Amino acid sequence: MKRVVKLFAAALLVLMASSCAKSLKDIKVTYYEITSFSPRGLTSFDATVDLGVDNPSVQFALSKVNAVVKLDGAPCLHLTADDVTVAPRCEQVYPLVLHGTMDEGFNPFSLMTLLRSPGLEPLTIDVSFYGALKSGLGKQFEYKDLPLTDLVSQL
Repeated sequence: MKRVVKLFAAALLVLMASSCAKSLKDIKVTYYEITSFSPRGLTSFDATVDLGVDNPSVQFALSKVNAVVKLDGAPCLHLTADDVTVAPRCEQVYPLVLHGTMDEGFNPFSLMTLLRSPGLEPLTIDVSFYGALKSGLGKQFEYKDLPLTDLVSQL
């Protein structure tokens, strides 16, 4: 599960950078590491992922972050993230706080088996978030059925 959390956090910034104006396309994720992982019962967790971001562009914020990780098309993990604001024209590490819950109909042993295997092919992700510039201009972004392997290759 930690592997999925780490990949989701990094993929979120890759998605945001690739979907905004041209100047924002130069944003790069330079580092990511899970710094805390706290289970909440058997089906939920909180995690903090430190993301290194090189932002040569303007300040932007991500909010209302929601994602559903799917295994072979069936929902397995629901994720939300706390809001994060990325400073302009600098390289900095940002803590991204994630909250996850396993889908009620999902067998957790399937995820454990998958996370031990090297491939991520059966995993896709639906992501939505609101991206806003410092000026307040923003847009809701929504992506469906993105293969996690494609996002990882962009990191």
